[in-house]
Amino acid sequence: MHERFGAIFVKIPHKCVRIRGHYHDIVEYSNVDVQHSKAEALGRRSPSKVNRSALAPGILDHTNSFARILDLAADAIIAVDVRKSIVFFNRSAEAVFGYSAEEVRAKPLKLLFRGGFAGFHPDRMAKLKTPAESAGATLERREMVCRRKNGTEFPAKVSLSKIEFDGKTILSLIMQDVTSHAFTEERLRAALREKEVLLEEVHHRVKNNLQVITSLLGLQARSIKDPATRIKFDESRYRIQAMAILHEILDESSSLAEIDFADYVQRLVAHLVRSYGAIGHIRTRLLLKPLSCHRDVALPCGLIVNEVLSNALKYAFPGGKAGEVQIELRREPTGRVHLLIADNGIGLPRGCDWQTSPTLGLRLVRTLARQIEAALQVTSGNGTAFSITFRDGLRTGIKE
Repeated sequence: MHERFGAIFVKIPHKCVRIRGHYHDIVEYSNVDVQHSKAEALGRRSPSKVNRSALAPGILDHTNSFARILDLAADAIIAVDVRKSIVFFNRSAEAVFGYSAEEVRAKPLKLLFRGGFAGFHPDRMAKLKTPAESAGATLERREMVCRRKNGTEFPAKVSLSKIEFDGKTILSLIMQDVTSHAFTEERLRAALREKEVLLEEVHHRVKNNLQVITSLLGLQARSIKDPATRIKFDESRYRIQAMAILHEILDESSSLAEIDFADYVQRLVAHLVRSYGAIGHIRTRLLLKPLSCHRDVALPCGLIVNEVLSNALKYAFPGGKAGEVQIELRREPTGRVHLLIADNGIGLPRGCDWQTSPTLGLRLVRTLARQIEAALQVTSGNGTAFSITFRDGLRTGIKE
């Protein structure tokens, strides 16, 4: 402090101020320290006459420019000492909590937090680095439940750091009220739950409706005298049943899009072997590695399995001849899924070209393979083998 030309001047770091009198050049007095608690910056006044700090005039005092910046910050800023007593409380904190700075000064921090602030355990406090030691490092962040003066609670994100000031340890907290975010998230979760329930109900109803259709076709087939026509009815029933099994798995699954494809193939094989009365003379050998597929890939693949296996059970072993059908399912190193359906029966009829055959079964196989962009190979000699390679459709929907 220095008096010159009838005015008293003081020097706050990086700012010239006056107590009274007229302004004159005082650069030569730059080493003068603040000695008067009522000093004001030239051209500005303190944003608040309330001293928001319990410390002596200094970095957190309202007369300091840095303190004024903290006081006007949009986020709530609170500082506490090592005893967890509040030593600074800015305007945003007042607005958020409903307390004035005077009301909370020197009060314990647990006044503002439900159940106190477990993060201030001495062992954890010791691990917090000072800004000088961790310049630019990410502050420790937590989600807390805070309590207002009126007793209401709200969620907040809290950033915590430690400052060494005047030989003392000060813990600073920067807080953001995330009530609106939490409300939005809860609404989104509720909407998601509602859609999940709706989709589960859809799969359940589709499964039941497909089973009703299958039963009606079965009843109708019993009254048909022509064997060829009755076989066509049965084949249609089995195709519908293959779709019903998929929706049954979806109805049981926790995922609405992902299918346990190994389980799906196993159920399909058991259903077809039972339906064609092949138990006892045709052995099925299943080598199925656990893997999942998107439902929009699993359904066409399941229908391919239905067509190929049905063909083998009907035609590969004429006259009740014994034989074996082998089904392999595995994932290749490239990530694609490989499905093999092979039998040791009589093979395809002579002159039959599977790529141009007009039969409904082979036409369906070709069409479904194109639908999922699968590579399809068929070999016939000592039996028939259908080899199918395709993407599981899980990474980017149906296509990768």
